[in-house]
Amino acid sequence: MLTAYLKRETTRTSYYASPAGSYLDEFTDWLARCGFHEEVICQYLPGTIRFAAWGEKTYGNLTSLSADALNHFRVHLAKCGRLLYSRGQHSVHWLSAQHFVEFLRLQHKIVNAETPLQPKLALLDLFEHWMQTHRGVKPSTLNNYQPHIVELLSTLGESAEQLEASALHSFILTYAKGRSHAVTKNRVTAIRMFLRFLIATERCRPCLEAAIPAIAEWPLARLPRYLRTEDVERVLAGCACTTPIGIRDNAILLLLARLGLRASEVAQLKFPDIDWSRGTFTVVGKSRREAKLPLPQDVGDALLKYIEHARPFVETNRVFITANAPWRPVTRYVVKQVAAHAIRRAGVNAPSYGAHVLRHSAATTMLRQGASLQVIGEVLRHSCIETTAHYAKVDILLLQEVARPWPGAASC
Repeated sequence: MLTAYLKRETTRTSYYASPAGSYLDEFTDWLARCGFHEEVICQYLPGTIRFAAWGEKTYGNLTSLSADALNHFRVHLAKCGRLLYSRGQHSVHWLSAQHFVEFLRLQHKIVNAETPLQPKLALLDLFEHWMQTHRGVKPSTLNNYQPHIVELLSTLGESAEQLEASALHSFILTYAKGRSHAVTKNRVTAIRMFLRFLIATERCRPCLEAAIPAIAEWPLARLPRYLRTEDVERVLAGCACTTPIGIRDNAILLLLARLGLRASEVAQLKFPDIDWSRGTFTVVGKSRREAKLPLPQDVGDALLKYIEHARPFVETNRVFITANAPWRPVTRYVVKQVAAHAIRRAGVNAPSYGAHVLRHSAATTMLRQGASLQVIGEVLRHSCIETTAHYAKVDILLLQEVARPWPGAASC
């Protein structure tokens, strides 16, 4: 209720009389549920009133706000000199407008979540629907495909019937110049899947995906990038388990380091996935494959400590929540940032900074402890043993002993 934040009756009366008046009680309650403190909510109220007045003047009323209303308001604030503070931070006027629009979109369905698709992107919308229906592809994968397909349609035209093999071939090779193998491979995969959709729906000629060149790479040519066991323990020991964010980050890092979970799998972990009585939990990995994994004692203790003492009360079944308001489930990018920050804080000289290096480290640790490749593959949920065989190369000294010398030369 607005009475909890504004003591003067004249101020409350003027706020209730504003275009946002009918939403203010519900809006302040929503902010409180999202984790904002009372003083922050008080600071957001004047900015909300300002945005509502601008919205009524620009669109007629709040129920007519367009999907790009926030962008227009941002330009308006910039012209008025109220978008940024002197130190460069966004002003409370802009922050309050963002939260108010989100509230209207979620609670009252007034503002569209996204801008309407442009005509040339309608094909992309059909592709994403087809991939989810027929391939079971997750939205995160489609988000990775999207910029590559948008650029393809912008470069070669929106008409699928006019796509030519030579143009597709040049499109990939031009992009590959000066870029890494991994980045180029992402584009190849995205465009090839898009062409398969066009062929399956009879929008282009058959076999056109053969025009996409393969990116040459020797199988298992690179060594796995991992941390030594003692470095992993240093990373885990660096978490301050005396603060809510430290307790949360410790549970996230243990899932990454002990079980080799991917960042997206940690972010998507839900309460129904955990079977406390049996000490197991279910993970939904790539291609929506489900697997049941054991819950080690230290990981289970860390999760229980977070849930009981540090997790904000949010109406969602997702386990991990953001540390600061607005409270909402974490994304895989948050998990990656937690891992990167922990590695740098520990002062470890890592081959890369992120969640995946801890996944590699979990695999190499299991191998050094005598686990078979089959067991490691089951824990990491690899679809084929060749992927797990990548970790068999971590013991360089042992490989030197079994390597056969070149004919006529001494052993390496």
